[in-house]
Amino acid sequence: MNGALGWRARMALQRRIFRLHARIHGLRRGVTSAAGAQVGRRCRIIVEPGAHLVLGPGVEIDDGTTISLSRNATVELGSGCFVGHHCTIAARERVTIGSGTFLAELVSIRDHDHDPDAPPSGGGALCAPVSIGRDVWLAAKVTVTRGVEIGDRTVVAANAVVTRSLPGDVVAGGVPARMLRDKSPPREQQ
Repeated sequence: MNGALGWRARMALQRRIFRLHARIHGLRRGVTSAAGAQVGRRCRIIVEPGAHLVLGPGVEIDDGTTISLSRNATVELGSGCFVGHHCTIAARERVTIGSGTFLAELVSIRDHDHDPDAPPSGGGALCAPVSIGRDVWLAAKVTVTRGVEIGDRTVVAANAVVTRSLPGDVVAGGVPARMLRDKSPPREQQ
């Protein structure tokens, strides 16, 4: 080796530099990253062939988060979204998260469930797109399941499991999550 790095060590270093460059500049196949998007340390971003991850301007993904897209799936994070540490976003079809939405730590969003009528080894899944509106707050450890739509400006309390759609401008919580109160301003009576 003559005091220099061996061939394998040089190649490993080159691959690491390329992966870091790709993470910083969004050059990974299937990933579109707008200006100011940031991905934290030890994040796992898995984009299978034909899948597409879109990170809007100013998106921040904190350390240890996993984003997994199966073949031909799409995940879109709107401008100014924040994804807290150790969150999981998994898509087999589509997950859309609106601008300005914040996910606290350990939030899980999945557009699929295992099919209870199929053997676990068969890998059968039930899928339906998930849509989360603009300026939504999902507190720590919230779970969002397949087919759910959450309206703009909704707040979901910690540890809630969202199994049904929620309208905009509400506070929701519980297992399963239900509306706790309306946040919209009172209407003036005429």
